[in-house]
Parts: sequence; C-alpha cells; structure tokens
Amino acid sequence: MKKLTDIRLRSAFAAGFFYWTLILVFLTSKYPSIIGNNPEANGSGILQFMALVAAVAFSFSVWLWNFLKRESGKRDAGKIKIWHFLITLANSFYIFLQIEFINNPLLKDMETGYMALNVVFIFVLLMLLMLILNSWRRTMLAGNIFFLAMSLVFYFVYLFRGEPFQFIDIFSAGTAMEVAGGYDFQLTREIIIFGVTSFCSIGLYWQSEDYILVRKPKWKVLMRGLTAVFAAGLSFIYLNVGWNGALGILTDLYRPYKTYEEYGTTVGFLCVAKYMRLTPPEGYSEKAVKDTAKDVDTSSDDRGNKTKPVNIIAIMNESWADYRLLGDFNVTQPYMEFYDSMKENTIKGHTLVCIRGGGTAKTEYEFLTGNSVKRFPGMVPYVSYFTHDQYSLVTTLKSQGYRAEAMHPNKGSNWKRTSAYRMLQFDEFYTIDDFASSAKRIRQHISDQANYEKIIESVNQKENPKEPYFLFDVTMQNHGGYTDTAYKGDVNTVGYTNSSVNQYLSLLKESDDALKYLIEYFEDYDEPTMIVMFGDHYPDLPESFTEWITGEKFEESTLEEQEKYFATPFFIWANYDIPEEEGILTSTNYLSTLMLEQTNLKMTPYNYYLSGLMEKMPALNHLGYIDDKGGYIRWEDMDTDYKKLELQYEALQYNELAKDAGRLDNFFTIKNSP
Repeated sequence: MKKLTDIRLRSAFAAGFFYWTLILVFLTSKYPSIIGNNPEANGSGILQFMALVAAVAFSFSVWLWNFLKRESGKRDAGKIKIWHFLITLANSFYIFLQIEFINNPLLKDMETGYMALNVVFIFVLLMLLMLILNSWRRTMLAGNIFFLAMSLVFYFVYLFRGEPFQFIDIFSAGTAMEVAGGYDFQLTREIIIFGVTSFCSIGLYWQSEDYILVRKPKWKVLMRGLTAVFAAGLSFIYLNVGWNGALGILTDLYRPYKTYEEYGTTVGFLCVAKYMRLTPPEGYSEKAVKDTAKDVDTSSDDRGNKTKPVNIIAIMNESWADYRLLGDFNVTQPYMEFYDSMKENTIKGHTLVCIRGGGTAKTEYEFLTGNSVKRFPGMVPYVSYFTHDQYSLVTTLKSQGYRAEAMHPNKGSNWKRTSAYRMLQFDEFYTIDDFASSAKRIRQHISDQANYEKIIESVNQKENPKEPYFLFDVTMQNHGGYTDTAYKGDVNTVGYTNSSVNQYLSLLKESDDALKYLIEYFEDYDEPTMIVMFGDHYPDLPESFTEWITGEKFEESTLEEQEKYFATPFFIWANYDIPEEEGILTSTNYLSTLMLEQTNLKMTPYNYYLSGLMEKMPALNHLGYIDDKGGYIRWEDMDTDYKKLELQYEALQYNELAKDAGRLDNFFTIKNSP
C-alpha cells in the first residue's frame, strides 16, 4: 500500500510540475503580445509580464508547499466556513473582471451598480453549484474553468460574426464548430493575462484541501432537493418577473451587444436570454387572426397569361452582398460584372434582411415561409421553434405537383436543417456527403461552380423531364473567415488595404463567374426554368472598410443609410419572357411571393396577404420599414395605422409557427382556398 501511495504521489507531482511548466512556457511564448510592438515605449507591458511571471512563481510555490504538506497523509474534508464564502465572493469579482476586460471595450463607462449586479449574479451561480456539488474545492475549480471558457466563447463569437454569444447559440454549437476552421484565432493581451492568472488559480484550487457543507447522505439529498426547488423558483422569477426593467435595464434584442456593453456581459446575456421564448404578440387572439384572414382578397389576379415554370431553382448565396450600394470605391477589376449585365427577362434589386455577419438560417426561413424574423431577433426558428410540420413555399409548390428538394454543400446538421427541412416537407436533402470528393473547393468549401454543377445534375436526373421540380440551394463558398493565405484572389481595393476585404471581393468574382455558367446553361434549356438568387447577409468585414466607403460610422448615419448595410442583392430570372425591372427594394419575407407573382401558379391566401402588405409596407426588417410613400421609419416611430398592420402580420406569423395557436390551415395552403 505504501509503495502504491508513493507511486501515486510521484505521478501527481510529475503531472503538477508539468502543468506549471506549461503555464510558464505559454507565458514566455506570448511575451511579444504582452509587451506590445514597442517595448521601449511600453514599460507597462514589461511590468505586466514580470508581474505574471511572479504570479506563476508564487502560485507554484504555494502549490508545492501544499503538495509537500499533504504528503504525510490524506485529511478528511473540513466544514465550509465564512471565509470560504468571502473567497467565493472575491472570486466572483475576479471572474467579472476577466469576462469584461476580455470582451467589453466600454467597461470603464459601466455604472458601479451594474458592475455589482454582474458580480452578484456570478456569485449566486457559484453558490448554486456549491449546494449541488457539496464541495468548495470542486465548485471553485468548475466555476473558474467554466467562466474562463465562456469568456473565450463570448470573445471569439463576437469576433467572427459581429454579434455576441447568445443562449440560442448553445443549440447550434455544432454549426459553429463546423465553420470555426475558416477563422484565424489570435489571442489578445487580455486573454493571455487572464488566461495565465486563471490557470494559476485553477492549479491552486486543484491542490487545495476540500471543504463541504454536509456529511450525511440524507442531508446531501435534502440539500440538493431544496436547491432544485429553489433553482426552479428562481427560473420562474427570472422568466416571468420584470426584474430587468425594475433595475433600469433596457434590453436591446436587435443589438444585443449594446446591452452587453452597457450592463455587463453576464447581465446582458441573461437579459437577452429571458426573451428567447416564442410568445404571442400583443393582443393576440384566434378570432382576430380569423378576421384578418377573412379580409384578404384573393379574387383579383391577372396572372392567367403568365408561364408556369417546370423548374424553379432558388439559391441563397452565402454572404453575397454588394458594397457598392454603400458608396463608390475603386477596385483593380470588376467583381460582379455578369450580375450587372443581367437585363433580359430579369427582375432584380435588393432585399432587406435582419442579420449581418451571420445567422444564415434566419434569412432562408424568411424566404421559404414569408414570415419575418424581426419579431424574434435573438432566435433561429429552425433551432428553437420547429416542433411540427410547417407551411411554406415548399408545401405551396408540392400541392401543385412539384417535387421539392434542398441542397447545401456542408453538414446537414448545421442549424438543424435535417429536421427543419423534414418539417418543411422537402422530399430530399443533398448535403456535403452527396458531393464527389473531386468537386472543386475554394478555401476548403465547395465552390459555387461545383455547387451549380450539382444543381444541373439534379435537374437532369428527373425521370420525367416535364415533371415540375423545385430546388432550394444554400451555397457555402463565401462563408466568413477571409484569412486563408493559401487562397490568392484577383480583386484588390485601390486606396484601402485589407487582406480580408480583398479576399472577400475576389470570392464575389468567383461567384459571379459561376453565376454566368449557371445562367448560360439554362438559357437554351428545353423546359421553362426560373432561377431566383439572393444573399443571406453582409459578411463580417472590418468597420474601417465601410467607414472608408461611406465616410461615416454606422451609428452616425440615418436609417435609410443604415438599411443599406442589410440590403443584399437579388434577382428573378427566367429562360422565357417575364417583365424586366431593376432597382427594386423589397425584403426577404416578400421574395417568394414576388417570385410566385411572376408565374401562373396558384398562391395561398397568405401569399395574397403578403402581396397586399407589400403595397403598404414595401420592405421591412429589424431596424424598421419603408412606408407607402417611400419613407424610412423605425418601428418605435410608427403611427397607429402601421402599428395595426405590424400586429396583424405578427399574429398571422405566430398562428402559423406556434404549435398550439389554433393554426388556420386553409390560410397557409392551396387546398380549399378560394
């Protein structure tokens, strides 16, 4: 037994020594990041580095002393005393500083009361953990590891997509991991400093003696049971009581980063998460929805002379945006030349979306359903609200004989598309597994060219060439993370230098070349074919790029100018005669209805409703809407008439989406509709 104990002690000592050595090696390797680019002018950086080295040395000495002290034999865990709670409170303050220094550039402007509120929330979470684990040591270990990890998650999520980490992202972690490889991970000085200090504290807690609240098993069971009841009560209060408003917190769901910065990351996260449930809009009632549905006019329709396309191809092009809409700037060569040349049998313009930098599935949901994600800005319907079959463009076309298929050259699990597409009633879903290993890739992603070749293959594989066919495709080529040094593009800005911007613009040219290939293939195709393409959102590029183009910051511009940051290009094209029009400004929730209006296909009463709403509110997104006079109005500034329109629209969306809302099936389908 003694020999076994000695082996364990030696192994534990070797592991601990290796742990502290790794911390020191990591710190030494990050010396340039801590002292900055100019060591002579940055004496504070050298002092910070020396302080960190001293902290590591001191922590190692304390660890070693504790280790040697415990060599004489293992002691029973002691009882938690008041000083343990004081250390936990101090640790909560440290965790608050860690999270905010890493993530919040406006920490110095935060009110002291909100700083204290963040510390209290962290302390309460640690106390709940202590009651569950019945161990002070394990609580401090788990708490510090968890909050260090979350500090990094908050930082990198915001860095990559320009929006902070939110509760909904927990359910789409697989999607995030799938695309994370396309980004460049760089550690800031704050991350290094707090990373080192956190690992020092974790090492000390690991070696420290343990202290518990209760010993007897029956008291442990009772304590954990009461903790569960308390946590349930706390959750009810959290979700159903307006504590945030009572504390003066204004939760901005459209710009959650504002809430995080002003009130603290922990408080901001909890405030935004509070509104993640699907709730009925103000004044919702099934009777009111039925009354709205009855007033929809489906009789006036003059589309009898239009063509019914055999093939309908809808493409949501990843990060397809046109920065020229923001203002003129010079580049070494055109990058949307073919798109610009599209005139014949083409309707095109821009469509307002509700996202920027990420959240692809929100825009495709708007296109397919006609609903707007404006009413649940922090959530992705596919992930959060899809619990049953949904009505959409898919069901509209399938009821008229179309086979409906979806395609995305990446994992089907991203944004839970596999289950979401099943509930949208697609017949088939082609994923990355259906693409040949030889398919052309750009930056490890399937290229638009290879994607469109697969689309053509799918159209040509129909058993009956005259069988109506609908394909919805989500491309992958231009996904964010424009830092691949192996990719050499041909487009560069003139007068502004940024490698990410140049890489993105070069990718747009690749997309434009692929678009030319796709359109030219179907120009002389035997069957009437319609192609719709639109962008899901602007990419996450440096703000300095847009400021170079516009000459001003986003926050300082008017609503009309701000909407341009959310207006992605779109077109509707056919290989037969359709009306030609340019310069349209619409929004993605209207786009599938606008497409159906160019055909002789039947539309649902909901499509007719959207068509009528489009006349009064031609475009809308999370920022506001355009009125029937062409004015740009923020939602908070709308008049009574438009408020009524907004609530009617939101009530219809809720009726279709919610499982127990008494859905008006005939309103969202072709069957039995007038």
